[in-house]
Amino acid sequence: MPPEAVVRRTLGTAGLFREPALTGRVLFPVVRSIQKLSLGFVTAGLLVAVTVGVTSADSEPGLGTPSPYAGTLPPTDSTTPVLVGPIAPTVPTLPVPGTAPVDNEIEPQVYHGRILIPAIEIDAPFIEGIRISTLDFGPGHWPGTAMPGELGNVVVAGHRTSHDHHFRNLDQLEPGDEIIYELDDSQGLPDGHATVPDPDTYTGRYVYVVRSVEIVQPDAMWIVTQDYRHETTLFACHPPGEVSQRIVVHADLVDANGVLVDPPWMPTTTTVAPPTTVAG
Repeated sequence: MPPEAVVRRTLGTAGLFREPALTGRVLFPVVRSIQKLSLGFVTAGLLVAVTVGVTSADSEPGLGTPSPYAGTLPPTDSTTPVLVGPIAPTVPTLPVPGTAPVDNEIEPQVYHGRILIPAIEIDAPFIEGIRISTLDFGPGHWPGTAMPGELGNVVVAGHRTSHDHHFRNLDQLEPGDEIIYELDDSQGLPDGHATVPDPDTYTGRYVYVVRSVEIVQPDAMWIVTQDYRHETTLFACHPPGEVSQRIVVHADLVDANGVLVDPPWMPTTTTVAPPTTVAG
């Protein structure tokens, strides 16, 4: 039934049609409002339909995988728009950082490859673990954090003064400097102390570019937080030879095996290690 017919019947039941002058003043503005409202609903439905249809074709910024926010419209005919509610996102699972070690026990050392920082002339073994005994042989990967190329935060610790002091000059890094992980390089294993994983599931070459350098307190566990971006965090004691603070370098992935990576995307969900002190 047309909107004006509905209004006419309703007003007639109320006895308003007995006064023609009053009928004109009441009927036509009401019908006009209903027509506008109906048009508004149709327009909103079309906008939602078009918006959701476009979203379903998008890709997730990052490594070119399908967007977790992509959705599809329910079946509809060619003339009737369908109002669609919010689409529930499917969010990838983030790595969960392990707890910072409270001892310096010898741990199995797994050799992942090499870490290169051309700006400060670093070419060093990239090893699993962040105990001091592990860092004596090269920069160590914080267990449970992302591996190079993975979604999340690749957290790596190193010495500034003892042994080969690979991270001695982290303070000289500037935005734009490169941090490179070569996971296919099996050369340079620390003698008698590290093994290559078998099977070796991590492979490739990943280039990160420095975003910022800062000084934090030893209890700043947020530096190992995992979020929805491809990044790496390097840290070491600060100042050199002391343990009162930590120097921290943040960098973003820009190249994965020769493929340029889109800018990071960041929903709000994060995972972080249990609070304790960041090793130095």
